[in-house]
Amino acid sequence: MDYNDAVTEVLDKAARIRLPGHCLDVVTIARREFAKRGYCDSKFIDPIEETLRECIQGWSVIQKRQIWESTETGLQSDVRVDAYTMDSIEMDLEGELMSHLIEYLSPDSGDGPRDPDEDNHSA
Repeated sequence: MDYNDAVTEVLDKAARIRLPGHCLDVVTIARREFAKRGYCDSKFIDPIEETLRECIQGWSVIQKRQIWESTETGLQSDVRVDAYTMDSIEMDLEGELMSHLIEYLSPDSGDGPRDPDEDNHSA
């Protein structure tokens, strides 16, 4: 499992959440909010963030390490994953994956990870 798999799992689970008074799920509403306004009300992001925390708690130690090793923080770390405490990995995962979730929900990101050099290729 890598971070793309993790993001997909979180979004799939969060897409089942409908807030009272809204006929659409929080993922759909968040994408629309980002597209329309460039930002999203936290009442739609909070359930996605809570779903992320629940997923992190549900993943095995092996899955968490695999995901962490596929994130920017994990890839750039020169510390062996065995030396990292699970609390540190979970904290890094929450921040990294939330960043990837917001990137996915934002209209500029498309449906996949962005090439970090993409912005540097403009004329």
